[in-house]
Amino acid sequence: MRKSALLLSSGLLFISAAYSHEVQRGPVQLIATGLSVALSYSYRDKSYIEQDSEWQIPGALMGGEALPVEDDATLDDATADYRYAFSPNNGIQISAEAHGGQFNFSHYWYMHQWNLADTRVRIEAGKMFATFAPHANWHASQDAYSEASLTGDILWGRSLVDTGLRGSMQKGPWLAGAEVWRGDSWLAKNGHAVDVFIGYGNRIGKLTLDVSGWLLQAEAERRRDSRYFGGHSHGNVVVTSNDAYFTGDIQAAGIDAQLSYPTGTNAELRLDLSASKLEQDGDVVESQRRAKLDSDYTAWQIGVSWRLARHEVAARYEQLSLDNSLSGAAAILVGSNTSLDNPDGLDPARGTVAYRFHYNSNLTLRLELVDEQVAGIDQDRWVAGFVLRNLFE
Repeated sequence: MRKSALLLSSGLLFISAAYSHEVQRGPVQLIATGLSVALSYSYRDKSYIEQDSEWQIPGALMGGEALPVEDDATLDDATADYRYAFSPNNGIQISAEAHGGQFNFSHYWYMHQWNLADTRVRIEAGKMFATFAPHANWHASQDAYSEASLTGDILWGRSLVDTGLRGSMQKGPWLAGAEVWRGDSWLAKNGHAVDVFIGYGNRIGKLTLDVSGWLLQAEAERRRDSRYFGGHSHGNVVVTSNDAYFTGDIQAAGIDAQLSYPTGTNAELRLDLSASKLEQDGDVVESQRRAKLDSDYTAWQIGVSWRLARHEVAARYEQLSLDNSLSGAAAILVGSNTSLDNPDGLDPARGTVAYRFHYNSNLTLRLELVDEQVAGIDQDRWVAGFVLRNLFE
């Protein structure tokens, strides 16, 4: 397998502390007993596809929870996180979420930390979200945008949740750690995965800087796209998944950066940058036909926002390069019967412009205009919605 994803590690220096559900910095209380709830509700004038079609981006192995957005008014998602502190340095968290007409207890894990002089050591175990990259776990009710990034959908199946163990150590502005996963998620289904991260976050004058880097290695066994497993209903139409599956190795690396700068009283400018690379090397089996797959995905995105008091304007642009090489006697048939066949060389791209009105800490109104080129479709759509959040302690 090509090693370019691992060679990228020479340029990876840091890990951000600004992630949603992040490992916290500093010798602060690990967890406080309480319940936090959030929901996102939106209206869209268009969806990605017709309701009787399976959503597949040409050139990508799709899966996980990467389902298309729907037109009309719909609940994007709702989450509830209950935390209980046994002491200031240990506790548990149980999380439930609802989206796509489904409700489940998605996360439940135990956390413990030790504060040693100027060093904090933390260990977490259970079924939990990955924290190595900000786009590896996404919820509309907890993100600035109402739609998941293309990077999160294609590389991680929108939400990388697995049973595992996470350890981290923070000393001053530096944070480093590792996560070991059993292989219950879409990425490493029936296999295993491990990731490492290291990073730096600090204030330099008025500039706040968080820069992050990570490496991941995984193995999957008979991983398939189960988004429509058993049939997924759209009204009176049932969509079923292709029976293809992937077995092989996955290597990935990435770097993320966030910079924020105050531009006046109650005003702040923020810049977000992200670049990721994922390689897969293995076999794809479809209807008893087998082909050797060597894939190389590269993703990058840039975002900028400016907030003045309760008003915020933002923009984000993202693009992926999807390169697949299929070999073997059945390569042509496997490629044409799966999403891996991309004869026109189409690479997905999306631009989003947004306005947000932060009425208070609990309510945000969102208006977005999305321009995307995905799956051979050039589409503009607009989104209007709101996010509700609350914390009960």
